[in-house]
Amino acid sequence: MDIIPGSADATGGGTVYYMVRKAAAVSGRDLTNARPSVDQNNLPAVQFTLSGEGARKFGIVTETNIGRRLAIILDNRVTSAPTIQSRITDTGQITGVTRDEVTDLSLILKSGALPATLTYLEERTIGPSLGADSIRSGIQASVVGLLLIVAFMLIYYKLSGVNAIVALLFNLIILIGLMAYIGAVMTLPGIAGFVLTMGIGVDSNVLIFERIKEELEAQHGVRAAINAGFSRVFLTLLDTHISALIAALFLIQFGTGPIRGFAYTLIIGLASNLFTSTFVSKTLFELALGRQQRQTAALSI
Repeated sequence: MDIIPGSADATGGGTVYYMVRKAAAVSGRDLTNARPSVDQNNLPAVQFTLSGEGARKFGIVTETNIGRRLAIILDNRVTSAPTIQSRITDTGQITGVTRDEVTDLSLILKSGALPATLTYLEERTIGPSLGADSIRSGIQASVVGLLLIVAFMLIYYKLSGVNAIVALLFNLIILIGLMAYIGAVMTLPGIAGFVLTMGIGVDSNVLIFERIKEELEAQHGVRAAINAGFSRVFLTLLDTHISALIAALFLIQFGTGPIRGFAYTLIIGLASNLFTSTFVSKTLFELALGRQQRQTAALSI
């Protein structure tokens, strides 16, 4: 006798073990066909047929073991253990299974009927170096993109560009912190979401700065221009972020693993960017204005 582990589906519980005879009553070579069918009550069943020699052996076994279980073994594991109800020769049915189990069990029986053996001609193993190279290239692209963004903001917006860079760094720190908190793995799609977050962050600051420039050109005060720039652009930022959020939710709903990783990174980046572009950036402007006013007051005294 042998003790063989059984599938959880065989009994409806956890992993179980069966004591079975070492010598099989019939083997896969004795099986000629197996297909989904229905029993006399129109319930799902598996119809199988045996060869002449297999029918003879199976008839003897089933006749002497009515009421006992018959283990169906594939790859040294019991995949099903139906109860023998009557003597079976060349044709039989396996009942008491669901429609999904009927398909799986039919395929298992057909797999066991294949006498072909596998001969190894060549074996190749692909190591993690390819994925590591891709990740390394993605990080390099992110760093280069960040440096170009920093250069552009400093050249075009001068001191205000420093404000945007600090806000962008806060955005990236929050993004990385939240991803580390939830245990997210930095994959290539995740790096793509990371880079896209940098682009969205810069775009938000550009909108705010251009609005502030318009207010200054209209001869408004510096503080009034800053307040108006942030308040009037906020609804635009909220609209664009919600639109991107909806797209990310659809990617999570209908996408596969890598696509979902990109979408999750994008959602976190959208939330952190909306916070940094409105609160952090404005706070930096307020601090700069406050320091300038204190210096002016000191000079006046």
